[in-house]
Amino acid sequence: MADIKTVLREMVIRIAKQEANAKVRPLEKKVFELRESCRIQKKLIGELQGKLSEISGNIKPEDKTLTVSPDAMENVRFFPAQIVALRKRLALSVRQFSKLAGANRHTVASWETGKSKPKDEHKAKLIALRGIGKTKAKELLYRK
Repeated sequence: MADIKTVLREMVIRIAKQEANAKVRPLEKKVFELRESCRIQKKLIGELQGKLSEISGNIKPEDKTLTVSPDAMENVRFFPAQIVALRKRLALSVRQFSKLAGANRHTVASWETGKSKPKDEHKAKLIALRGIGKTKAKELLYRK
C-alpha cells in the first residue's frame, strides 16, 4: 500500500495542475486571438504605407524655391561665418539646416568650422537658402 504522504502529494499536484490549466487555457486562446489581430493589423499597415507612398509620390510638388540657375553659381564662395550667419538668420538647428541643404549634419558642422567647403550641389541649395526667410524655411522643413 502506498504511503499516505505520497498519495496526498500526488493529489495536490494533480489538483494544482487542473486549476492552473483552467486559468491558463482561456489566456492561451486570448493570446492567439491577439497575435492574429496583430498580424492582420501589420498587413493593413503595410498596405496603407504602400498607398501613402504611392499617393505622396504623385502629389509631391517640385520645389522651385531651392533651385538656382547655373549662372548664379559662378564665382560664389561660402565662408564659414556666412554659413553660420545664414543658419542663424533662418533660426535653424544644424540638423534642420542640413536637411534643407541636402547634406549630413556633420558636413554642415565642418562647413561652419572651415574644415571643408560645400560642393557644387550643396552650393546651389545654399544660394537658394539665402533668398528665403524663416517662415519659408520652416515650411520647406515641414514638407521634407
